[in-house]
Amino acid sequence: MEPIQVEEWTLVIDIPKTKEVYKKINYKNDVVEWLNYMEVCSIKDPKVLAFFERLGIDILKPSQLSYYPVEEGTMMMYTGSYHLCGELVEGEMDGWDLVIEGHCFSLTQEYDAIPQEMSGDILEISFEVILPWILDIPIHVE
Repeated sequence: MEPIQVEEWTLVIDIPKTKEVYKKINYKNDVVEWLNYMEVCSIKDPKVLAFFERLGIDILKPSQLSYYPVEEGTMMMYTGSYHLCGELVEGEMDGWDLVIEGHCFSLTQEYDAIPQEMSGDILEISFEVILPWILDIPIHVE
């Protein structure tokens, strides 16, 4: 495992192991907000996709995903987390705020919803992003 530099943080990630875990994860979710996230992410900006690929994470398989309608139901704010096999070797935990094309990423230590296939050293990357609603189904706004 080679160190990966992300701005001022150094991560050591087992990319093959992380990718293998994501291959085994089989999320089946028919919640429309979740489906919208999958649709938008599948056509996401190349910079965002490259960030996920560099870390070995499958963007379509967040460990945790919450959603809130915004802008009168035309957009959806998503928050959640991804997990990967590795550790932070330099830099501050909870001090990482990286913005890539509207996605705000942070290293966090909540460790909610870690995939059961994952073991050993685990890093959690939380995110927040506002994405367009692209499904033909209207958003339920309360």
